[in-house]
Parts: sequence; C-alpha cells; structure tokens
Amino acid sequence: MAVAERRPARRHRALLPLLALGPTALAGAQAPPVPTVRVAFASAAHRAAVPAFAWLCDHVVQQPGWPAGRDRTRPFAATFDPQGVTLLGDGVDLPRGVVAAGTCSLPGLELLWACAADGTEDWFVPRDARLPEAWHALLHGLQLDVVDEPRSLDATVVIGHLAGGLCEGDPRAERLRLGAAACGEVTWTAWATPTHWRVRGRSGGGLLLPAALLWLAREGASADPAPLPLRAFAARDGDRAEAARQSVRVPGSATEQTLVALLHADDQVAFAAVDALRRLGAAHALPQIVAVARPDVPWTELAAAEALQALWPAADPATRQATRAAVWRCGSAAVRAVDLEALDGAAVSPRPAERAAEAASLRLRILVWLALLAVGLYGLWSRARLRLRPAAG
Repeated sequence: MAVAERRPARRHRALLPLLALGPTALAGAQAPPVPTVRVAFASAAHRAAVPAFAWLCDHVVQQPGWPAGRDRTRPFAATFDPQGVTLLGDGVDLPRGVVAAGTCSLPGLELLWACAADGTEDWFVPRDARLPEAWHALLHGLQLDVVDEPRSLDATVVIGHLAGGLCEGDPRAERLRLGAAACGEVTWTAWATPTHWRVRGRSGGGLLLPAALLWLAREGASADPAPLPLRAFAARDGDRAEAARQSVRVPGSATEQTLVALLHADDQVAFAAVDALRRLGAAHALPQIVAVARPDVPWTELAAAEALQALWPAADPATRQATRAAVWRCGSAAVRAVDLEALDGAAVSPRPAERAAEAASLRLRILVWLALLAVGLYGLWSRARLRLRPAAG
C-alpha cells in the first residue's frame, strides 16, 4: 500500500456533496460532544457486497421509525447518534462502486469517508484534528495509532473482550458481537499528507463501522481490558508476537493465563508465548508447553525443549507427573530428547537432601568413634609403658 498522497480519484471528488449532510454545512453549528455519523447507503443489491453494512442496514430498516410502505431495498441516508437513528431520505447519488459514504463528527474531529464494494474504505482526517483523551489512550494502548505501518486486528476478538463487561442478556452485547463478526479482520495503513491524515483499510464493514462498534463496546464496558493481552489476542500481524514478548513486563496470573492461551496460536506467536512463560518462571505451565511442541512448529518445538530444561527443577511433584505424561505423548524429538533423569539428579529435592544429611551424619559418627578408639588405644599404650618402666630399671 502506498504511503504517499495521491491526487483524489474521481469517486472521491464526487463525494464532496456529502459534506452537506455534515455539521460543517450548517451555519453556526458546533461539533457534538459525542460521535455523530451521517451516511448515505447504496441500494440493497450493492451494499450486500459488504456483509457488515448489509447487516447494519437490515437492522435500520426494521426500526419503528422506518416509513411505512417505503421500499427497504432503495438507497437511503441516515444519521446515527446517541439518540438513535434518523432517516434523512434518499441522500445523494453515490459514485459507481461505492456502497456507503458520509461524515463522522467528534469534538475536535471531523472526517470524510467512503467505502467501496470490496470493503476498502478511505478516511480523510484534518492534520489538526484532536481526539478525546480517553480515545487517544485506547488507541495508543492497542497500537492503533501507528503511522506508515500496515496493521491488522480481528474485530470479533476486540469487541468480544470489551463487550464482555456488559451485563448478561444485554441486547447491546449481542448486536456488538454480531456486527463485529460481520466485519471480521480489519487491515489498514495510515500516513500523513501536508493537509490531512490518510487512512485506508478494508474489512467486511470498511473502517468506520468497526471503529463505531469499538466505541460503543468501550462505552458500555465497566473497565478497559489490559492493552497487552488484548493486543496479543486480537492482532493479526507481527504485533501479536511482540505483545506476547512484552507481557513479561506485567507478571501475574492473568498474564500467564493469556500466554498459555497463546500457545495454540501460530508458530511465531506460540514461540514468543513459550519464551515469555520461561522467563516468568511459570513451571506450572510445563504440561501445556510440552503438549504444543510438534515438528510442524519448529520454533515452538525448540522453545518448549529449552523451557522444559529450565523450568523442570522448579516444578512441583504433580506438575512433574503431568509433564512426564505429556512428554510421553509428545511427537517432538527435541522435547523427548531432554534427559529428565539427569535433571532430577541436578535438582534440589527433599529426598536427595535427606540422603546427603544422613551421609554427613554417618561420617561424623565414624569420625567420633575413630577418635574415641584412638584415645582408648593411646590410654592402653601409656598404661603398658608405665608398667614396663620399673622392670627395665
């Protein structure tokens, strides 16, 4: 993906009338304190190419505010804000190949966006735009604000973690998860131009819909999840393994549980998880580490063999028994080659310590008896010598 600004394509020039749907076209209007999205949708036949937009439009046309008798397959425009959805009529004619386009307004931010039929979406954000502090912290924690570097996240995982804070049975949670599942994997790149920040990405719902779902999930969550575990679970690029490696900076049971779950990821991520567990000294995870070692994941296989050697001395008897069973079932030659008997000899355990103490006690008793024997013999020798002295005189 290019990282230099290009001249706007015809379809983007044709989108300029959509600004009339936004607050900049309203005299004296101020940016609302919460996100407001104004969007024009193509007909049902065209928006069906982008699954998440098709899902969203199906939800909109079923709302009570939808005019009776209006054809649900026709193009339409609407406003989305905290008060709900407001139908704006037919909107404007969209260029060929565009299924949805519009504006998004936040305090200090207004962007123009357009989503193509293949799910590719372009954002045009002013260079002086400012995000709310809470949003900025969330984006930075998830490394979503990286520039000039392609990024990829699984929307289902991110929204699932955030929506987990909603009450059981809350219909918002179900809608958030359904929308995120329709979006799927989100991939994008951001770069700077002299006048704008440009963002171009793709998913089953473009970029704005996953971002809106993220905002809604975060607003409904009781607390933000830790960024490193969330990045490790949700990233679908090199940042996933990097987040696993950085997890050693926040040791704890939650971190170890995250790393154990990541053992079942691809080879590079599982390798980073095994290495992090080894550095954290998580000997209790040895059975799980050994279980994922296979010839088809060579990096994980080597890391598991190294972790087995490093963590075995610190493992408790129950963990050792489970690990031995895992080694017996393991198909990795590197893991099966580890000499656990030799590690047992090198380990400090109560039984060898008792044997050493008994040997030392035995040596001490022998020395005492030898000393007493020497004293006795010396006494007898001295007595015999005194008896022989008068006879010699």
